[in-house]
Amino acid sequence: MSTPLQIEQDEGVLRLTKTNPEAGYGMSLALIEAMTAALAEAREDPSLRAVLIDAAGKGFHSGAVAVTELGRELPALTRNDFRHLVALGHGLGQAIAALPVPVIGVARAGALGGGLELLLRCDFLYCTDAARFSFPEVTLGFVAAWGGTQLASRLMPFCKAQEMLLLGEPLTGREAEALGLVTRSLPDAEALDAHLAAVLDRLRLCSPASLRWTKECLRAVWDGPLAHGERVEALAEAEAMANGDFLKGLAALREGAHYDYAAGQMRPKARRD
Repeated sequence: MSTPLQIEQDEGVLRLTKTNPEAGYGMSLALIEAMTAALAEAREDPSLRAVLIDAAGKGFHSGAVAVTELGRELPALTRNDFRHLVALGHGLGQAIAALPVPVIGVARAGALGGGLELLLRCDFLYCTDAARFSFPEVTLGFVAAWGGTQLASRLMPFCKAQEMLLLGEPLTGREAEALGLVTRSLPDAEALDAHLAAVLDRLRLCSPASLRWTKECLRAVWDGPLAHGERVEALAEAEAMANGDFLKGLAALREGAHYDYAAGQMRPKARRD
């Protein structure tokens, strides 16, 4: 049986590509297991500077096909089976969100259901204008319970999230960007790949310690009131600066340059910088 996940690492970038066409590039039990294991290893890898989650084929991320793989005929599934399925999705989503490096989701043709819910855990989510996104669960007798109801209603205007979740109708990539569901929609695959290359290059100029602790601060926005976030900020600044990366960044600034943390050397500023 072929692996459901292609794992490639180059220059500090870990690329996780779904390669399970037999499951429609959906979230099968085997794919959930493979992704969970890969993310656990990534969390302990100090050489990583970014993780990219993609899908092979047309680049469309299907939903939670794992519901058909729980070991019994569908009519025999119980509430415990359903709770177990939700726990699998929540666990994988939390593993994506907890990574100390930026996680980039790529939905070239879009995503639906559980595939979309997990992509919403990424720090950046990019697609093409022609991509299609949907939560079809209400038309199938499910709930978008891998974080979809919570994430979509926080990322989008609440009334638009209600419309998307309660009607199950799709959005295009451009509509998803306008509503805040995705980070950016690009005109076509070529433009998308060029933008991904630019983002990965820009991340070379960002301190790994600063990225990690800035992610902690951003998570605090979801976790509690302003006072809690300010406490996390105070801790984050102390820990990031104690790392010493700011000395390299300031030295480069005085020279009119950037510091390339991936290469360990200064880089001339581009004209637009």
